[in-house]
Amino acid sequence: MCDIHLSDEERAQELTGPVAFVDELVVALTNARIYAETHPRLKLAIDGLHAGLGRLLEAYPGPSVQIGTADGFVVFQSRPLLGASMSAGRLVSLLEQLGSGGLTLGAHTTREDLTAFIEFAARGTKGIESPATANLALEQAGCRHVRFLEPYSEAAGGRGSFADRVEHAIGDRLGPTVELADDTELLNTLNLQVPARLYQNVVGVLQDAMVQSCKGDHIDTNPALGYVENVLKLIGQDTTSLMRLARYEKYDEFTFGHSIRVCFIALNFARHLTDDRQLIERIGLAALMHDIGKAWVPFEVLHSQKRLDDDERREMNMHPVHGGQILLDGGNPDPLAVAVAFSHHQNPDGTGYPNAIRAARPSGATMIVKMADVYEALTAVRPYKPSMSPTRAYRIMMDMQGHFDPSLLRRFIEVNGIYPVGSRVELSTGESARVTGQTDSPLAPIVQTERAASGERLFEEDIEILDLREVFGRNKITVAKHLRDAELAA
Repeated sequence: MCDIHLSDEERAQELTGPVAFVDELVVALTNARIYAETHPRLKLAIDGLHAGLGRLLEAYPGPSVQIGTADGFVVFQSRPLLGASMSAGRLVSLLEQLGSGGLTLGAHTTREDLTAFIEFAARGTKGIESPATANLALEQAGCRHVRFLEPYSEAAGGRGSFADRVEHAIGDRLGPTVELADDTELLNTLNLQVPARLYQNVVGVLQDAMVQSCKGDHIDTNPALGYVENVLKLIGQDTTSLMRLARYEKYDEFTFGHSIRVCFIALNFARHLTDDRQLIERIGLAALMHDIGKAWVPFEVLHSQKRLDDDERREMNMHPVHGGQILLDGGNPDPLAVAVAFSHHQNPDGTGYPNAIRAARPSGATMIVKMADVYEALTAVRPYKPSMSPTRAYRIMMDMQGHFDPSLLRRFIEVNGIYPVGSRVELSTGESARVTGQTDSPLAPIVQTERAASGERLFEEDIEILDLREVFGRNKITVAKHLRDAELAA
C-alpha cells in the first residue's frame, strides 16, 4: 500500500489558492492577539498574508477577490472551503457578529491596509454592529482596500443559490443527489455542519490557551473540557463524520490541528478500553492539551523546516516541561492532564525525555495519548513530508522497540483499523467507499459505497453498506487502496 500524497497540481493549489490565503489570514489574526503591531512576528505574518493575496490575485485575476462566509463555512467563488473553514472559526464568528457576508480585498491592497484590518479584527467588534459601521472604522484606521461585504441575499444570488453551490461542491463528492429546502438542511444531511462547528470551537479554545500562555496568563481548561464532552458525545453518535475531520491532512501554522486530531483519536481509543466516561473525558482533555508547552518554544525552532541542531533540539525537548508547568499554573489543574503533558515523550523502558530524577513507567492515559500522538504525526502532512498510510505507520510503531506497550499497541491497531473509520477507500470492484466501522478482521472493514467504478456519484437507492468480512469470501470484495480526502483540501 503506497503513501497518500498530494499531486503537483494539488500542492500548487494549496500554495497559491484561497485555502492558503485563508490560512495566512488565520495566522495573522492569531499573531495579532499575541504581539504588538511593531513586533517582528506580527510583521512577518502580515508579510505572509500580503504575499498570499498577491498569489491569489495572480491565480484569479480581477479588480478584487472576495472571501465569503455562509452557515459557518468560508466560501470562495461559490465553493465552500471545508478544510480552511476548520481553523477559521474566529474569522467566521467576526463576520457573523457584524452580519457580514464576507470580505472583499482590492487588487491594490497594501501591506498597510492588511495591518489596519488585522488590528481592527483582533480588537473585536464591540460597539460595531453592521458591515457599514465596520467599514467606516476601517476607513478611519487608514484601511482603503479591504471592506466587509453585506450578507448574502436572495436578490444577490446568495442564500437562494448557496444550497445549489454546496450541493455541487460537497454533495457531488460526498454523497447522493438530494433535494433539500435550504443549505442548512443540506449540510446537516451531509453530517458536516455540526462536527465542523464543533471543530472550529475546539480550535478557538486552543487559540485562546496559546494566546494566554504566550502572554504569561493562567489558562482555564474548563471550556476545553466542555468541548471534549461534546466531542465524545458526537463520536458516539456519528463516529464517521468526526473521524473524517480527524483525517484532514493540512498542516497548520500553530499545530492546533495536530492536537485536535490526537484528541479525537485518543477519545475514540479510550472509549473502547473503559466505560468510565469521566476518565475518557479527562484523557481527551489531556490529549487536547498535550502540546500546550510548545507555546513557549521559540517560533523558529517549532516551525523549522530543516533538521534541528543540538541547541534547537534541546529547546524543542523542553516543551513537555513547559506544558506541565503551564497546566500546573492554571486554575484547578487536572493531575492527569499535567502528567500527560509532562511525560508523553517518555517510554516504558525508561528512555525518552524529559529525564526525570526517578524514572517512572508512564500511566495508561499517557500511553494512550502517546500512541495517538505518534500515529497522527506519521499519517499527517508536514512541511517536510507527505502523509503516510496507516499500514506503514503501524509498521513503524511496531518497530519502535521500548516505546509502546505491545499489547496496548495491538489493541490500538484493532480499534483504529488498517482502514480507519472516516477514511475513503477504493474497492476491488472499482467503486469508492467510506469506512464506517471495523470488524474482527483488520482487512475487512464496514464501508458505505459512494461512487461507481465509472466515477459517477451513486444515487441514494444505489448506496450500499457492506461488511467486507461477510462478502470477503463469497464475492471477494476487498479494499484495493486508500483514497485521499481531497474534498477537505479544496
